[in-house]
Amino acid sequence: MELAAYLCKQYKLTEKNIIGHYEGYQKKIASNHGDPRHWFSKHGKSMDTFRADVKKELAKGTSTSKPSTGGKKLYRVQIGAYSIKKNADKQLEKAKKAGFKDAFVKYD
Repeated sequence: MELAAYLCKQYKLTEKNIIGHYEGYQKKIASNHGDPRHWFSKHGKSMDTFRADVKKELAKGTSTSKPSTGGKKLYRVQIGAYSIKKNADKQLEKAKKAGFKDAFVKYD
């Protein structure tokens, strides 16, 4: 939730811009896989409660500084997997333009 709020602040978005895969699929802008609603339902949550939590986080302040790690270990997040290198390279370029300095393409 903190990461979602941080990204909303960085890109001048609101919680209303956050959608799950299924919602995107219904709008014909995303695939219907790996939807967070399956995970949320196991914890009594939903995309609506997630958006509400992000809205609360956004209301705390307008700073766009990076979230504090409190000295904890950081874990990296994969953006995607591509069967065509050209598509992976395009996504890498987008990530670097967005300010991700440690972005790279890894081959399996």
